[in-house]
Amino acid sequence: MKVGFLGFGEVGYEISSGLVKEGLTEIYAYDSLQNDSQRGLEIQTNAKKAKVTLLSNNTDVVTMCDIIMSVIPGAFALDAAKSVLNKIKPGKIFADMSTSLPSTKKIIDKLVNEKGGKFVDGGMMASLASTHYKVPIVVAGNGASDFIEALTPYGMNIKKISDQAGDAISVKLVRSIYMKGIAALGAEMLEAANVLGVDKLVVDSISNTLDGKSFAFNNEYFVIASVWHGARQVHEMEDVTKMLEDIGVAPIMTRATKKRLTWFANLNARDYFNQKRPGTWKECAKLWDKFRQVRN
Repeated sequence: MKVGFLGFGEVGYEISSGLVKEGLTEIYAYDSLQNDSQRGLEIQTNAKKAKVTLLSNNTDVVTMCDIIMSVIPGAFALDAAKSVLNKIKPGKIFADMSTSLPSTKKIIDKLVNEKGGKFVDGGMMASLASTHYKVPIVVAGNGASDFIEALTPYGMNIKKISDQAGDAISVKLVRSIYMKGIAALGAEMLEAANVLGVDKLVVDSISNTLDGKSFAFNNEYFVIASVWHGARQVHEMEDVTKMLEDIGVAPIMTRATKKRLTWFANLNARDYFNQKRPGTWKECAKLWDKFRQVRN
């Protein structure tokens, strides 16, 4: 089996290194920057370390390989797929592992299938820095089962969620709302705490509230509380915004929080639930759906 990478940045390096470690000997790659005066040396060095053969163009990768993983930035995913389309033949598996839109994945899926190939929509669900080639990957598309069968013997951690291209990246992108958002929120909180000299007190207090409880519990508890107490929490976040402005910290995430809480307040959850606090976020989701339908 021959595996090829379109793009050879962190993803290509980490996954190929693991595959070689597990005994896969024929891995090829092409990166548009491999001969660049600034990035080229790094790419060539990593390819040598990973025992990956760099080819002179992207079409050679597709021609030579049975499984092709496109691991380039999502903004270029569609163009990359189109550029090698004529080399995709029946039996080849084209896996787009980029963080591109579900609609983009669907277009690539259609193009690949029209050429007789099989398509895999892939989404990586954790940091490569900590998980390396064993990063949890969710996949979808008509090539997902074959992709799993081919690569899990080499130690990869892949889970199929459906045959529908776009489903896997949807999971990743929705997850990113929280994972990237919590980092941005944490940074804003720590900046303010540092300016005010209360960082240890704040971190210890939040730890006491959150530690020892599951994510599912905390998420449900806080979401329901905000739906129920939205109006009151809006006023609190207005005060937080003013405080941050006073100490010179940009209230970027705080303003966004206030906006979402205002949305909660406008739902009139207490009337909708007849003054009985909902027990699960799924109950709240029914109200969100109703509100969205009225708005649209």
